[in-house]
Amino acid sequence: VLFRSADFQRDAGEDPETGEEMPAPKVYEPIPSLESIRGRAYEYLGKFNEKFPAKAMALVVFDDAMRHMMRISRTIQQKRGSAMLVGVGGSGKQSLGRLSAFTANHKCFQITITKNYNDNALFDDIREQYVAAGQKGIPVTFILTDAEVKNEGFLEYMNSILATGEIAGLFQKDERDGMCGDVRNDFVKDCPGVEENLVNLYAYFLDRLRDNLHLVFCFSPVNAKFPIRAQKFPAVFSSVSIDWFLPWPEDALIAVSTSFLESYDIDTTKEKRAKLYQLMGSFQTKVGETCATYLARMRKYVYVTPKSYLCFIDAYRGLYGVKYEEVNVQE
Repeated sequence: VLFRSADFQRDAGEDPETGEEMPAPKVYEPIPSLESIRGRAYEYLGKFNEKFPAKAMALVVFDDAMRHMMRISRTIQQKRGSAMLVGVGGSGKQSLGRLSAFTANHKCFQITITKNYNDNALFDDIREQYVAAGQKGIPVTFILTDAEVKNEGFLEYMNSILATGEIAGLFQKDERDGMCGDVRNDFVKDCPGVEENLVNLYAYFLDRLRDNLHLVFCFSPVNAKFPIRAQKFPAVFSSVSIDWFLPWPEDALIAVSTSFLESYDIDTTKEKRAKLYQLMGSFQTKVGETCATYLARMRKYVYVTPKSYLCFIDAYRGLYGVKYEEVNVQE
């Protein structure tokens, strides 16, 4: 049975002259099953962790995560394709966004927030992406999270990028003219018969920029500003594909606990290990159900998120180590 399609199933090639590895061809074709594409996703994850050890991700690509990755990948591979990933903290939005950008051979950019990061610092970062995407024609995936929106003005600039591709005051006139001059050769090749002037060159630059610059917003729906932003910044919500990250299903929770505890030394049989993984997954599900009951009875919101589940697994490992040592000492 054919599930979906993906464009990262082919193997990387080799340059016959230099012998260097060439990027895998991007052919959008059906996949026979999620299982068949999962191995390819883990392969790209391994390459990502090898290339960027400082940003290495311990990602468990369960079925839902695989589907999200395929959606994100399909979106950012399209011209002017941008996405909004909506889900509570720890759902895997950023990680899957980074992995999808790496799989698509895009330059992945994320701002580094510091105490003094302001509009001017953001402008410097955006200029760099404009040069890469518009001037050089390099596909860029720009990931922006809730935590990186230091003030709502940041989203005003993102709104302008999605709506028109222009941000007022981003470039001086001489800088803009210089970039137009740099795209002249490509303009002549791609637009034969069109008059070669600054207006047409700039329009070509903007078109190429908007085709190559892909914005990926990672927002939480529980943030009080989320509905207000939808009213204030229409292009941020209407010019993107919105992908909702719903609560992890129980089989995903079990897959995550299995992955994180498989290599951990637990003094028990395989059968009891398997039951432990299932028990941890069912605990998270029950706590989620209890939160819904608590809301209905007490009118108070309490959120149990994938991030809290990962903390639960870490806490279990720590507590198990302490208790196991205590038993050994007593014996």
